[in-house]
Amino acid sequence: MSASLSFLSLIFLFSAFSLHGNTPDSLDANESAPRNEIIRVIQPGVFDIQSQDFLIRMRAWGVEFPKRGQPGYEAALAFTEKKLISTVPRISIKREFDDLNLKVVDIELLDQKVNFSKEAILLGIGWHNEKETGRFGPYLMAQLKAKRLKTGIWSTGFAYSSAMGSVSPQPKLPTLYDRRQGFIPSLSFWVTSFGKIHRPGCSFYERGRGTLTSKPTGTDCRICGGRYPKK
Repeated sequence: MSASLSFLSLIFLFSAFSLHGNTPDSLDANESAPRNEIIRVIQPGVFDIQSQDFLIRMRAWGVEFPKRGQPGYEAALAFTEKKLISTVPRISIKREFDDLNLKVVDIELLDQKVNFSKEAILLGIGWHNEKETGRFGPYLMAQLKAKRLKTGIWSTGFAYSSAMGSVSPQPKLPTLYDRRQGFIPSLSFWVTSFGKIHRPGCSFYERGRGTLTSKPTGTDCRICGGRYPKK
């Protein structure tokens, strides 16, 4: 009899221990676990995603958008913000880092049938980057449809490819000596709100929030070199 009681006591203790692991506190802890959420849009197709330990900057694969000052830029920015901010999409990495040190990814929104890049191309918000995708069929077809319907950027008649050229335009740097003025102008660096230093010619120069200064302090950009130009 005493042996039976001891056995039943063990079963009761084990059951109580198991139930303790499923208390509301433990469920709340699971629900509050960090998610890979998009928290900020930098420019059309470029965004910051917050993981558990890192803030990672990414770019949408296979699509290009108008640059600042070109027709369609504001629409592309608004489209990116509406589609991505505060979402937790399924991300597939296509390239670890591009020339601008951005992770290139395919973005699949969980409540959408069409992924982000294809929808942007289909609506004429951006155009297919054939060189990057290797003439990916679904994106080719989406662009043909957008062109045929003259949707979005295809209604403006603006030659985006001609305006951009094969390389991004680089700002002209000041000469070291101005004979007319007789002085050496100082070089203005762009220091972001995060303390990252960019020099003229960098793709991040005067991007986002920051200040121009000739005496910057902070961390030098890995792309342009910051205070020390890369050779």
